[in-house]
Amino acid sequence: MGTIRTIGAVTITAGTPTPVYTGTVIPAVSFSITNNIATIVLGAAALPKTGYNGANGCPTSNGTTNAKFDIVGGTGAVGGGQQVTLWGFTTATYFNGKTVTVLDNNPTNGSFRFAFTHANVSSTNDAGNTAAAPVEQYRAVRLEAGQGNGTDLVYVGDLNVSSSRYAEALSLTGQIATVITSDNIRADRIFVDGTESTDTVQVSLIY
Repeated sequence: MGTIRTIGAVTITAGTPTPVYTGTVIPAVSFSITNNIATIVLGAAALPKTGYNGANGCPTSNGTTNAKFDIVGGTGAVGGGQQVTLWGFTTATYFNGKTVTVLDNNPTNGSFRFAFTHANVSSTNDAGNTAAAPVEQYRAVRLEAGQGNGTDLVYVGDLNVSSSRYAEALSLTGQIATVITSDNIRADRIFVDGTESTDTVQVSLIY
């Protein structure tokens, strides 16, 4: 059928849909919204050098000298920037499950901006997750309940997955695994929830 790659366990945050994401997760420290432009601050040390770039592709530092750039990327066409998936925000819950397109970044404070229709919100501390949206698409995604979950349940579904809304409920004492097959599956659009935040789901991808 294709090459199988096991990417390891994804840890569930109980009560918050978590995407089956295969890359590096960078936590947010704060956010603000001004005139339908949202800003998420990761911190200067956390903003990737080659990711979270705007429509002009501006990286955050010189690739040779590692010196910070003094300019901020332009606010060009929304469609030209990199995409970032957001989830796990406790205050800005309206960001959760969204994939946004970066307008520009600011390497001085480690932030990036994107268009987001919402009332203005002043700078607010938050602890959400951000991750550059992967471009890989798969022929199948296999999810298996983590071996340490005990009798807990893992719910599989879309952004609205919960204990009362799910496509599959995985458990070591019941249905232990499920395979989702189709053309061009994006793993980061499959969400999981569970009984405890220590629960995990093992993810395998088939190209």
